[in-house]
Amino acid sequence: MMQISRPEALLGGRDTDDPQPLTDVLPQSISLPLPEDGVDSTRRSLSVLDWTALIAVVAGGLNSGLIAAVNLDVIAKILPHAAAARVAYALIGLAALYCVVLLFRLADDLSEAPR
Repeated sequence: MMQISRPEALLGGRDTDDPQPLTDVLPQSISLPLPEDGVDSTRRSLSVLDWTALIAVVAGGLNSGLIAAVNLDVIAKILPHAAAARVAYALIGLAALYCVVLLFRLADDLSEAPR
């Protein structure tokens, strides 16, 4: 025959009407001191050049995807002169090189950040 235990037995003899304090259950938060200016200096924000390069790389990637999928070159449609389109492609290529440098810089910043 199976025995059904009472909740008091499961709780170790405690009364079920007496709730357990939350300080025993919840983890304690750790507060780290911030510098005088109140800003965490270990994490840098992206500059305007960083955002511009990232947007150019995304636009170039989307353009390449459209060329592969439906044979539509949006940059060539927007810039009808071949020289202007070549300059745009060159700028996207430079932005991609800059994003490689940005990637290594951000990885270096993350590895130096305290945990």
